[in-house]
Amino acid sequence: MTEFAVFAAIASLGMLVQSTVGFAGSLMAIPLFALFMSPREAVPAYCFTMLAVNLFLVCEGRRHVEWRSVRRLLIGGLPGVPIGAYALKHLPVHIIGAAISIITLVFGILFLARVRVRFPVHPATEPTVGLLSGILGGSISESGPPVVVYALSREWAKDVFRSSLLAYFLCLAATAAASYTALGMVNSHLLQLSAAGLLPALATAHLGLWLKERTNERNFRLAVLVTVIAVGITGLVKYLHF
Repeated sequence: MTEFAVFAAIASLGMLVQSTVGFAGSLMAIPLFALFMSPREAVPAYCFTMLAVNLFLVCEGRRHVEWRSVRRLLIGGLPGVPIGAYALKHLPVHIIGAAISIITLVFGILFLARVRVRFPVHPATEPTVGLLSGILGGSISESGPPVVVYALSREWAKDVFRSSLLAYFLCLAATAAASYTALGMVNSHLLQLSAAGLLPALATAHLGLWLKERTNERNFRLAVLVTVIAVGITGLVKYLHF
């Protein structure tokens, strides 16, 4: 029972962040999961929860989606997901956990420092970014950082930024769920974990929609990123002592 409560609480926190700012839900949730349970189980379970909640969020903001860029990102992102899922199934758990902590920490610091990366205008740019994102998404459910850096470089308006990322994450989550199932990683306990987090996550996602209209988004992102960095450091210390 405690494991289900912990999963529901962390999934809800991740979806609150995702709903409010459009990204960083997995950056927040996955390192926390890794502190309490195996990433090999937590990542697919969170994927199923995220799939349902992101569907709700995309329907809410669909008119702001930059579909042309989303489609180009998916050219690389969709085939990258099963590659990452295969790595999740076969790599040692401590390596997965360390990778989660390192990537969380690095991108948390980059986002906090407001580092801007300029991408070349080239037909291969978006598929390449998508491929890296898809591999990270399939393996550690952290598909966000590469596409967030890309979106920041394109200087999308706030609503376009949020809604386009959510639409992209929805497509990756659907592919990841299919990949985990095909690899035999889905079992009844994993589905029960996901189900335990669904209603609380939907509730906090709805709360996030309310917050995004009433909260200073800059201050909220700052609080999220500071927390993400702290969680990343905690996880790194844990896995360095594995």
